Amino acid sequence: MRDFVLALGIALVAVLALVLLRGTDAAVVPGSEPSAPRTDSVLVPSQAQPAEAQVATPEPAARAAASLWLLPDGTRTAMLNGATDAPPLGEYWGTTVPWSPIVGIERNDQGVDWYRHQNGSYSTTQVVWRSDLQRHMAMTRVAHPAPAAAPAPAARPDR
Repeated sequence: MRDFVLALGIALVAVLALVLLRGTDAAVVPGSEPSAPRTDSVLVPSQAQPAEAQVATPEPAARAAASLWLLPDGTRTAMLNGATDAPPLGEYWGTTVPWSPIVGIERNDQGVDWYRHQNGSYSTTQVVWRSDLQRHMAMTRVAHPAPAAAPAPAARPDR
């Protein structure tokens, strides 16, 4: 469990660093209008709005391979939010949580579609601006359910 919490903390710090380095308009797809500034980039399932439900399906012959996401079980599904050429989801799923099938799609309050997994995990792809590479590219995010940490006790002014 300690390793899971450590890995989750490292992943959150990496995402935060990416958000801070890329600015507020980094997730804008070329040709689209920037959205309002984001105040909270964490997907909160209770605030998520249902989107059109989809589940992983076998690879259709007509679909380009660049728009299909390789899942840890060997199947492929469409990438979300206009992303293409994202690395396999298995590279980001981690080893502490067993693979869980996709059961639907949910859209959060920032308009980002997320795959909802049977075990309560969420995964998504997005197009982000990489200033170091001077181009847009796919970013993968995974969120696994975990118990919330207890709040630290408030410091008493008399001590």
